[in-house]
Order: sequence, then C-alpha cells, then structure tokens
Amino acid sequence: MYFFAKILKKFFKIFNSAALPWQIFVGVLLGTLLGFLPVFPLNHGPALLGCAILMVALVINCHLTAVLLFFGIGKLLSYALAGPAVMIGDSLDSVAQASADIPFLHASLWSHTGWLGLTILGFCFAPLFAIAMWRLTVLFRVKLRDRLMARKQLVTAGKVGGNMILVRIVCWFFDI
Repeated sequence: MYFFAKILKKFFKIFNSAALPWQIFVGVLLGTLLGFLPVFPLNHGPALLGCAILMVALVINCHLTAVLLFFGIGKLLSYALAGPAVMIGDSLDSVAQASADIPFLHASLWSHTGWLGLTILGFCFAPLFAIAMWRLTVLFRVKLRDRLMARKQLVTAGKVGGNMILVRIVCWFFDI
C-alpha cells in the first residue's frame, strides 16, 4: 500500500516540479511510446526503435520521472491491449510484410503483427497522454498551486478548522 502511495506521490510531484510544461510533455510522450514499443524483448535482443527512443529520452532535456512513470503505465496498457493490438497488426499485415525487408523496421520488430499493432496504439495514446499532462500541469500551476500554498500557510498558523488533515495530505502529494 505504501508503495502505491509513493508512486502516486511521484505522479503528483510532476505537476509541481521545476520542469517546464514542454519538458513534461516530451517526457510523457517518450515514456508512453517506450511502454508500447519493444525495447529488449527476451527472444529477439534489443529493438532498434525502442532503444533509439530510450536514448533520445536520456539525451534531451525532458522530465525523466515522467518518462519512467509513463513507461510503466504504457507497459501495463500494452499488456491490457494485447488482443486489440494483434487485431490491428493483422489488419496491417501488408505493412508487416513490407517492414520485413527494411532492416531498421525488421530490427524494431514491426514484422511481427503484435508488435506492429502495439506500436500503432502507442503512437495513438502517447500524444493524448502528453497533451493531457501538459494541460494538467499548466492548470495546476496557474490555478491550484497558489491556493494550496495559501491554505497550507493558514493550516500552519492554526487558522483553518475542519479539514487540516486533508490539506496536509494534498500538500504532501503535490510536494508543497
């Protein structure tokens, strides 16, 4: 239970970090893509596209906690959406056959219809998650952070009754 509370705290800490919203956007985008793409499948060795995106995430100035957190979320979603991914990959069988002749795409496992379907799903979900996190970060920093800090100051001064514990828990989650 404590483990999940710590993960939830890291998720909410993203909103109050020193990173700019575009850095969070890029981190979420790359992390979600990494979750859906094969990076190091057991039977095939490293997949080039997944390794390239991982290297880009490590080299550029993006929010690494967002990358790792959304890598895990994307991996869980990819396991949950394995059935629809195979259906999508089967419908794109001609793309899988064509990518078998291109060395980079073959090494990225696009010739396998399941991985191709997961890659397509990853390219669909990643921008949605990234835009949502960018928007939530901007909304938190513009509207909610100042109110929480003012409420925290009132709680520490002892001038707020009733929901002091809730304010302290929310401030702990957002790391304020």
